[in-house]
Amino acid sequence: MKKLIIIRHSKSSWKDFRLNDFNRPLNNRGKSDGPLMADYLKRKINKIDYLHSSSSVRTFETSKFFINQIQFEKVEYDDSLYHCSATSILNMISSYSDNYQSAMIIAHNPGLTNLINNITNVSLDNLPTTGLAEIEFNINSWGDISYENSNIIDLKFPKQLK
Repeated sequence: MKKLIIIRHSKSSWKDFRLNDFNRPLNNRGKSDGPLMADYLKRKINKIDYLHSSSSVRTFETSKFFINQIQFEKVEYDDSLYHCSATSILNMISSYSDNYQSAMIIAHNPGLTNLINNITNVSLDNLPTTGLAEIEFNINSWGDISYENSNIIDLKFPKQLK
């Protein structure tokens, strides 16, 4: 059994138009939604084997909320997760070490929404910022992830907790 937790980065700021998209930080809502969702997840899970996060400023900042609440065995920031497709994300997940029983990925839309729709029975229009999907797979190897062996355990958005 493998568990995957998918998080979209928290809400980012458009205040400084001189910044390119990669370098945009979180805005005030992002800074409040991140801890809210990290606390929610901590009440369910206290340890995750692997955190794989985009290296953009907003995903890095989002990851810190979860790192402060949950124990991770390994944390990796990856430029290639920045705005990549669902297919690319799935290829990355498929190459995770099978020693990891649980993994969290923090990245961007539309890749994450499309990934959830491709590997679960959920039809999601949009994974909102700091939205969380918790999925279990009845598999022994990350390379065997498919729609047929997935079970969505939780789908939670910040507005549901306010």
